Amino acid sequence: MPHDYPPRPQQLQQLEGLQQRFAAALLDFEQIKPGLAMFNGNPAVVEDRLAIYRGNLSAIWGQSLGNAFPVIRQLVGDAFFEQIAREYGRLYPSQSGDLNQFGAEFADYLAQSGGVAAYPYFADVARLEWLAHRAYYAADAQVLALADLAPLATYGLEQLRLQLHPACYLHQSSWATAAIWSAHQPGSEQAYPGQLQADTYAIVSRPQWQVQVTEIGKAAFLALQALMKGRLLGEALEIALQEDAQFDIPQELSRCFLAGMFCGAIAVAPE
Repeated sequence: MPHDYPPRPQQLQQLEGLQQRFAAALLDFEQIKPGLAMFNGNPAVVEDRLAIYRGNLSAIWGQSLGNAFPVIRQLVGDAFFEQIAREYGRLYPSQSGDLNQFGAEFADYLAQSGGVAAYPYFADVARLEWLAHRAYYAADAQVLALADLAPLATYGLEQLRLQLHPACYLHQSSWATAAIWSAHQPGSEQAYPGQLQADTYAIVSRPQWQVQVTEIGKAAFLALQALMKGRLLGEALEIALQEDAQFDIPQELSRCFLAGMFCGAIAVAPE
């Protein structure tokens, strides 16, 4: 019986070369003719079959990006979105077998694309949508309730180090991104913002398997940033009060816990 020996390095190189030529024929129209030499049969028939592959690939790009960026799709319209999805796919080929990761550079693409240069806020809207996309697929963890802190506060609440939930992110923009996002959610009654250039600070979270975006003030944002860096709750609140002397600690803590921001806490003995 014949033995199945592992492929030799030369064979692997040949296979890699064929794969690269096939990918080039799909992604670059100038590489179609050289790519045809890989196949037997009528070149016209082979080219038609490559076109089918290319069409399917474009459809996958459009569907994957549309799932992750539905607001951008609504803003630009279906036809133009399919066009920029094809361009994005050629410029930023997928580096993962998981298509949920395909849009990781989409905001950067929009920031550099001449096709949407008249809409500079698109890139930040896409950054917010990507965080919402990541939050949806993030790992699950038990959400910490505000009442859960009492038995943990051995040395007082200010000595707690809070752990952010894996489905929770912070978003900052100089555009009204959260208001734009909210206005485009299914069933939303929020009007599209009249003033697009506006500082935005927001929490992106998934408290009950549904992603939500919660707008917060700058003081709360700075405090949460500090918590993300491992600062104690007391230190974070001090940062917030330095930014805003009227910072309402009970109200802001309640807002954060209702958003499902935390999944754990550790009491740290004072030095």
